[in-house]
Amino acid sequence: MALFLPDANVVIHALREASPEHAACRSWLTRAAEAGDEIGLCELVEVALLRIPSLPKLQLVPMNEILGYWKEDLWAYSKTRRLTAGKRHPGLVADFITTLDLCGNDINDVWLAALAIEHRATLVSTDQGFARFPGLSWINPAAL
Repeated sequence: MALFLPDANVVIHALREASPEHAACRSWLTRAAEAGDEIGLCELVEVALLRIPSLPKLQLVPMNEILGYWKEDLWAYSKTRRLTAGKRHPGLVADFITTLDLCGNDINDVWLAALAIEHRATLVSTDQGFARFPGLSWINPAAL
């Protein structure tokens, strides 16, 4: 049994049927659940799930569908658990920022990469930028 930490883009693609990556991300989530794998969620990803598809300028998904998916799909799965930063997290974050010379919008990725490493989870993202983090196990469901 594996522990996976999906990035916000994976859960948003899995929710949004019009997304080109919808089938791949939804299928990956379904396969992970059928295999009995654990899904780790963190507040950073959950807030992005609630925020991005509901932005008025994007109007991707109605809020009631987002809330249902968040509560009734992701958190209703018995092997979903919350991942939080622990004692190693500040050091991992600082090391990535310093050694990779990252700032600004890259900080969300740094945070998720460090969280996945700390929890020995595989990060799941359609963002190829995660390849830059040494020691990170990650997969792209759209490339499987």
